[in-house]
Amino acid sequence: MKKIEKGEEIITIIPLHKELLQGTLKGILKLARIEEKDFREKLK
Repeated sequence: MKKIEKGEEIITIIPLHKELLQGTLKGILKLARIEEKDFREKLK
């Protein structure tokens, strides 16, 4: 996954597993600079 935020390119690798361990998901969110609360809001 790639996103550009404030002119900076952020690249995060996301595994294609059906299920992710909680620690893996938290690591992905950290690398992508996404707050856990924001992620949970998008899931609703």
